Amino acid sequence: MKSLVNDIGKKKLIVIAGAFVGFIVLIIVILLIIHAVSGKSMSYKQIENKLLNAAKSYYEKNKDLLPQKDGEETTVDDVTLSAADAMKPLSEYTSDKEGVTCSGKVIVSYTNEKYRYTPLLDCGDSYKTETLTSHIISKEPKVFEGEGLYELNGELVYRGENPNNFVKFSGKLYRIVKIVDKNKAVLILEDRFIRGEWDDRYNVDRNSHEGISDYSISRIKTTLKGVLDDNSLVGEKERALLAKHDLYIGNRSESDNYNDGSIEKSSLDKDQYIGLLPLYDYLNASIDNLCQSAETKNCSNYNYLNSYNHDWWLLTGNSAYSYKIYRITAGEVKSTRASSNYYIRPVIMLNDSTLFAGGTGTSEDPYLVK
Repeated sequence: MKSLVNDIGKKKLIVIAGAFVGFIVLIIVILLIIHAVSGKSMSYKQIENKLLNAAKSYYEKNKDLLPQKDGEETTVDDVTLSAADAMKPLSEYTSDKEGVTCSGKVIVSYTNEKYRYTPLLDCGDSYKTETLTSHIISKEPKVFEGEGLYELNGELVYRGENPNNFVKFSGKLYRIVKIVDKNKAVLILEDRFIRGEWDDRYNVDRNSHEGISDYSISRIKTTLKGVLDDNSLVGEKERALLAKHDLYIGNRSESDNYNDGSIEKSSLDKDQYIGLLPLYDYLNASIDNLCQSAETKNCSNYNYLNSYNHDWWLLTGNSAYSYKIYRITAGEVKSTRASSNYYIRPVIMLNDSTLFAGGTGTSEDPYLVK
């Protein structure tokens, strides 16, 4: 009997020990799964979030490295973040992805007293974070005839009757005029907006309040600043995507046929978030070979900027008259008193950290950004 009791006791101990070992094994398996999910088996989107959170943690401890002035930006890369123990080396998050080597960085911009963190991950052919401009450049073939995206004057310029250059931004429809500095998109409002005078100051040459053709001190500049400040054009959240840029405010004559921007660039209004379209950009949007100058009616042909069915102001003044500004009327370039009242089509620039979020660029399926 005693031997039987001992045998039963031993069996119980074996069962208990087996259960304990099984429990330990289960815990180890669970820990391995958690480690795989949180580390080596991350998706590219999860790795982007790792970069984002690491950058926020890094700058929380190094606030003096953040940009301090409106419009400024700074960049921190994955090597710096790893060295600061803000995250593991990227190789640890991608070790299950055979043959994949990644690098990453986070762009931190300061706009309207707010910081925006944009993670950019580059894993070669396997994955790359797409900005709006990188997506367009990779998908849109450069053309030499017909409508589309041209290399012109060191910029990528949309030309033709109806290229696929629509963008939905802050609830409004825009057209991409061009891509400058390799990765910044210049946009003009396609939606109807507001009307206003270009300027109504007293002009000594005319002995009347017909305005002065100097954008830097114009009424329309004040109007544009107002619609930006009151968020009626761009929402407060989307303001972080805007880039400061120089406005080309040089005046030109009706017969000038230099359309490389050199005339307009002879005078600048620096570091602005919003402006109007200079004349040469309107002329270059046409692919009519006879479009040469402001007085050429052919510039209304094969020109998507002519699709706006209202008279609207340009940025450029007529150098022959101190009170006249160019406007677009039924597609033609006209010169008129600055004190006249026409539609205002704001022009803005999106910064190089504006991410592509979808769309094909058509009016029915415009590009989306985030």
